[in-house]
Amino acid sequence: MNVSKALAFALLIVAVIGGFLVYPMLPNTVPTHWNAAGQADGFGDAWVGAFAFPMIMALVFLIFIVIPKIAVFKQNLKAFEAQYWQMALVLQIFFGLFFIVTLLPNFDVNANYSQLFVLPLGFMFAAIGWLMPKFKRNFFVGIRTPWTLANDEVWDKTHELGGKLFMVAGILTILAALLIEQVVWVAVGTVLVAALAAVVYSFIVFKKTEKPSL
Repeated sequence: MNVSKALAFALLIVAVIGGFLVYPMLPNTVPTHWNAAGQADGFGDAWVGAFAFPMIMALVFLIFIVIPKIAVFKQNLKAFEAQYWQMALVLQIFFGLFFIVTLLPNFDVNANYSQLFVLPLGFMFAAIGWLMPKFKRNFFVGIRTPWTLANDEVWDKTHELGGKLFMVAGILTILAALLIEQVVWVAVGTVLVAALAAVVYSFIVFKKTEKPSL
């Protein structure tokens, strides 16, 4: 089995076991949502706190299993299989970290939760940016615009730039989370700018080539 695939599955199992271990320790009502200031503003039953993220991680893993079986560009997915499962691993780490952060208030851990939630986001943005240049044209992973999906050259150039932009966005998000108390909008803003710039760039490159390779 691919190492990243095995690790992604292992993290899922750890999260499920963790959910069962922590469930008896949780109060009947737990925080399940936080506002931009890091204050809990939504609550749910204990089982939600214990099992919501393990279920999300299970769904993510299942989706990554299914995608290669239904993909149009199967050979392209095969060409970056290592990075594909590294992407799955990144998402499992991200949701696993979120899972841990959501449990902390139930054990009277005082912290700035706005910052704690944003740190995993920064990690995810940077990690995806690092992987992005290796992605090949497909309908499921990457910057999927009409122009990148129509042309391999446009796809490759867009993901080369997009990877750098997302890495910068991730690093800036991590730094902001360490330095700014209410950091959520900084994180959202940086990744939106990176994504929008990549989309615009894909259109510009396409107009320069205008030779669809479908």
